[in-house]
Amino acid sequence: MKIEIDYIKDANDSEKERVVFKVNQPTNLGGYVIAESVQVGENAISSEIKNSYWLPDQELKIGDLVVLYTKKGEKRSVLNKDGSTTYFYYWGLNNPLFSEEKTCVVLFETSWMFKSTPNINVKTETSK
Repeated sequence: MKIEIDYIKDANDSEKERVVFKVNQPTNLGGYVIAESVQVGENAISSEIKNSYWLPDQELKIGDLVVLYTKKGEKRSVLNKDGSTTYFYYWGLNNPLFSEEKTCVVLFETSWMFKSTPNINVKTETSK
């Protein structure tokens, strides 16, 4: 993957809990989704996915950091002395993510498509 989970900091602290990603290759952050799951073995996770967060579009370069707080907040970025950028995002959860034993996060690199519903006549209360 072009980005990877570097570490989880201050787990179970609702104000400080965050997941930090490092960028290994230029990429767009919007191509990734992170989700909560449960570790069921040494190298295995449950297929039950909870609390997913599709990361927003942002062009990233090697050396940039992405910090995803699990709490609510406003996105921002900081230019570092070495020319890299640290981007701060907020998952918007009401409670800490890592409050239960064996909770883990999974990073997915996406490849996706969508299909919209066909135009249909939907009756509403005002259109009788």
